[in-house]
Amino acid sequence: MTSPASEANREAVTPLAVGAALPRDEEALAAEIAPIANFPGGAPAGSSPSVGSPATSPEWTAAAADAESAAVDGLAPPESPAEVPAYGSWLARVSGSPAVPVRRVLTKSLALAALLLALVLAGQLVFHFRTAIAIATPGLRPALAALSEALGSEIPLPRHAEMISIEASDLQNEPGRGRLLALQATLRNAATYAQAYPALELALTDTSDKVIVRRVLLPVEYLPAAVVDNGAFAPNADVEVRLWLEAKDIQAAGYRLYVFYP
Repeated sequence: MTSPASEANREAVTPLAVGAALPRDEEALAAEIAPIANFPGGAPAGSSPSVGSPATSPEWTAAAADAESAAVDGLAPPESPAEVPAYGSWLARVSGSPAVPVRRVLTKSLALAALLLALVLAGQLVFHFRTAIAIATPGLRPALAALSEALGSEIPLPRHAEMISIEASDLQNEPGRGRLLALQATLRNAATYAQAYPALELALTDTSDKVIVRRVLLPVEYLPAAVVDNGAFAPNADVEVRLWLEAKDIQAAGYRLYVFYP
């Protein structure tokens, strides 16, 4: 049962709607929101935007997105170190030497190595063909001789057998000396330059022109010592050959004589 006093008190209370906002001064509300709107990047940490505040408006969201994009772009790294003006000097201070691209250093090293190899190869070719170079260019002979002497060598004499000819030759039994054979020949150097003395090959044949014995004669065997000491077969010159050979138990009917370089 309800008392009359309780009913009177209930009637005195003014009912309020659920969720109704308390009346507030609009100017005071705007003054409170303004600092939040001017805060860079949105509301301060720990605060939550009020209903209907600029933080939830489309204009506020777009401004915040633009500010965040600008900040991200400002922190983005450059595409290459060359875009940063102080990058080269900073790297030079850190490494203690100017900043040089690795590819450029490698290219220069390979080019230098290739140049050195080419010079070594050219020197070897000049040394190997120094005789031919001296023949083709006599003016370079002193330089080639100096190079050979520095390397403990000398310019070898040419050995062109095709320029050596046998002008005349004869093989006879020496009268009164049993089976001794006397060989006489005239050699000619038809080249315009001095050459080394060639070796001789003497082959004795039978009546069928088959070789039955062969012997190689070196210059020290068929030339006088004074001629050998001279060392060079003068250009367009002749040299006389005369020597005796012992041919025991050999029935030779003919002979062949060749010149060659061993």
